[in-house]
Amino acid sequence: MTRPKLPWWKLIATWVLFLLLHYSYETFPNLFFKIIGEEGETTYFHMKMLFFAYLFASILEYLLKRKTISQVQNFIYARMFIAVTFPWLTITAWFTAEALLGASLPLPWEIIYANVMTVLGIYFALRMEELFEGMTLRPAFKGIIVALFLAALLSYIAFSFNTPEHFFTTPPFE
Repeated sequence: MTRPKLPWWKLIATWVLFLLLHYSYETFPNLFFKIIGEEGETTYFHMKMLFFAYLFASILEYLLKRKTISQVQNFIYARMFIAVTFPWLTITAWFTAEALLGASLPLPWEIIYANVMTVLGIYFALRMEELFEGMTLRPAFKGIIVALFLAALLSYIAFSFNTPEHFFTTPPFE
């Protein structure tokens, strides 16, 4: 059995798209970039940018490879599932340094670390593609993927206008 080659171009494209989204709203303050970009330095905005960067790179991949994709449904469901899960996995890994140190890394180490963790998260997403593309998914799981994808899309868009104040914490009692 031959192993598929890692699509390095997609890893780089997703990372570059993520970096571009990081400053997109600041550079082009309009509705479109408010929805897909970053308006502030929050965990939520980084997860949203990971979601959209991967989604856009996957759409580009589909457009480039559509004639050679043997199982279009598997391709689409795999990309939808990974778009939802990989931002959470990447942020979970990113929090490792803070968990071990008890505080954030000082600049510029935090920026270097964040980029390394982002690239590793994208790498993990691309490895998950290999796994999910070869699977036959049951209808119930396909339904779950669609529901989760739509929920993620809805929350990323809605929270672009009303960002949760306590994204990973319980709000204090007033």
